[in-house]
Amino acid sequence: MQLYDIWNLKKEAPLDFFKKFSCYPKSIAQLFYNRKITDKKAAELFLNPDYSHLKDPFLLKDVKKAVLRIKKAIKNKEKIVIYHDYDADGICGSLIITSLFSELSVNFSTYTPNRQTEGYGLNEEFIKKAKDHGVNLIITVDCGINSHKEIKLANSFGIDVIVVDHHLPDKEEPKACAIVNPKQKKCSYEFKDLCATGVAFKLVCALIEELKGEYKIKEGFEKWLLDLVAIATIADMMPLFGENRILVKYGLIVLKKTRRVGLKRLIKSSGLTLSKINSEAIAYQIAPRINATSRMTHASFSYNLLSARDEDEVERLIFEVEQANKERKRVVDLALKKAIAKTEERIQKENKIPDVIIVGDKEWTPGIVGLIAGRLTEKYFRPAFVYGEVKGILKGSCRGIDGFNVVEAMHECYALNKGIFIHYGGHAKAGGFSIFKDKEKEFFKILNNIAKKYNFDEKKRKLDIDYAITPAEIDNNFLNLINLFEPFGEGNQEPIFLMKNLSVLQVKLLGVQKKHIKINVKVSDDKSKLFFFELVGFNMAKNFKEIKPNDKIDVVFSVSVNHWNGEERIQLNIKDLRFHE
Repeated sequence: MQLYDIWNLKKEAPLDFFKKFSCYPKSIAQLFYNRKITDKKAAELFLNPDYSHLKDPFLLKDVKKAVLRIKKAIKNKEKIVIYHDYDADGICGSLIITSLFSELSVNFSTYTPNRQTEGYGLNEEFIKKAKDHGVNLIITVDCGINSHKEIKLANSFGIDVIVVDHHLPDKEEPKACAIVNPKQKKCSYEFKDLCATGVAFKLVCALIEELKGEYKIKEGFEKWLLDLVAIATIADMMPLFGENRILVKYGLIVLKKTRRVGLKRLIKSSGLTLSKINSEAIAYQIAPRINATSRMTHASFSYNLLSARDEDEVERLIFEVEQANKERKRVVDLALKKAIAKTEERIQKENKIPDVIIVGDKEWTPGIVGLIAGRLTEKYFRPAFVYGEVKGILKGSCRGIDGFNVVEAMHECYALNKGIFIHYGGHAKAGGFSIFKDKEKEFFKILNNIAKKYNFDEKKRKLDIDYAITPAEIDNNFLNLINLFEPFGEGNQEPIFLMKNLSVLQVKLLGVQKKHIKINVKVSDDKSKLFFFELVGFNMAKNFKEIKPNDKIDVVFSVSVNHWNGEERIQLNIKDLRFHE
């Protein structure tokens, strides 16, 4: 019945820490401790992030260079192309810049590469076409930091390139006109974890500051761009602390008032209510739809939908996006079954879960391998490298876990054999790679040897728990404070609590297909006072079918408020259950 092999209750804060945070309930103080928030000022800033706390964009290296070059291009009516990546981050980042350019009637166009045929990053064919069309300036968004050859080619044609990116650079940065990337060398910008759209937003803020004396730009124009920043930050799994926390908090406020016709339609099509959008809705409903088009057809459908203003055009585009999303689900489900079968075969052969899962199939396209890798990582709690084959080249995606940085692992592979990769890059937990087919065995041998250095727990699943809570601690003040911890996401996971020795009163299956479960329980505190709670497990009915009235259980849960028929009730959302020992 128990879903996780290990319930890992985090270390309790020392007594002096609780004394320092005595103005908060103990449960909330523990959440600060778990997040390494060690003083009350930092705690207040965390609970109440303020837009005014965003750093000056001109602190980013090369922002001034980029602003002056764009200003010159606008003044001289030069041809500008924004070349963006095909995922939600690249699309939203491009829209951030084009929103301002449209406002200023700039001579610009955008280019969305085809994931299947062009792959990630700048390509030489595009550079040649840009030359033929008289392009003077290329602005890359969410790519370009490692496009050395392509930028060199552009330079030879007299085309300047501004790189707006957030990926880790190689040892040497490309010879671009300007590079705006907090991760580049000698960039002293304090916050390094912006997504590319966040970096684009900073560039636009700097542009507005530079241009507002010469051009008529509406007051607060940049704030209406924050809906896109929130979507991209969550979609790209950026840590939700520091500036990202501020950007997403205010971005969600803007999103609920968004003026984008296509985005409103996308939200409606996702089965969501605009006024109730949160980070979870973006992560599991909105972002996958935006990304589906690049995986199955072409990302321009998503870009055009988010930029569309005509209702008829929006309806045509939403149809394409939804069809791509449905096809994505179908194709991924089939491929995942095959990937799991291959992995299970290896597990049986080696009599253990491998340290790193490596699986491929020539029929898998670049658009789906990342999704398969993510699902395998979730299932086996191991880093996963998944690849398909395109014209004799193995193109893959990888997903990491805590303690195993996939990009660092590929850096190590490259250091051991520089001839393995055609291309690789990404973040700690997500990356991509291309290798020649004849290097396949060598790459995987080195990768397996690297993985052996890591101490992977043989248990399949571990659930981290923030705090063992007593029933009396769950009150309205506690709930109000928990709400201030939002938005939840990477780096700021939804708080998880443990409560023991609950008595089951009633078990009820919910939904048309009876996939959900509701368990009414009672529990007493150390003063024998009785408390009653409602536990809800979405899609968990089959997991906890053994539970019956009078059972004693321990439960791990998150907390929310259930709004029903005008009433508000505390609801404990089940993460896992076990019979009380």
